[in-house]
Amino acid sequence: MSESVADSKQNVELAKCSFSDFVKKFSEDSVFQKKHIRFPLEIAFDGTDYEDADSVSISFMKESEWKFMTLKDSIIEGIKYIHEVDTTSYTVTQWGEDTGIFVVYNFDKSDKTWVLNKIEDHSN
Repeated sequence: MSESVADSKQNVELAKCSFSDFVKKFSEDSVFQKKHIRFPLEIAFDGTDYEDADSVSISFMKESEWKFMTLKDSIIEGIKYIHEVDTTSYTVTQWGEDTGIFVVYNFDKSDKTWVLNKIEDHSN
């Protein structure tokens, strides 16, 4: 099966699944994950300017810089990461228990599937 036919079939299957199901697959399959990210990916960091705590710094990540990540509750190097999926706004919020880590992953619907289009890092 050609790649475009396979992608089309996968998009039809995704159109039938919920956002929560999509996030689960996004967290388990590195190839699927990379295909569902809009590159260059916008990353916004809050408060990087110590003189202006309300400042936002924006950068863009190239596809070649992306590393597979999971959006499931987990413990990594002794830190408990918790994830909350919002099926209304198509976001996944990640925070590290007792760490100050607070990151929002924003998805939008594109061609009958979801695509990660922005990461907002509100960590302190």
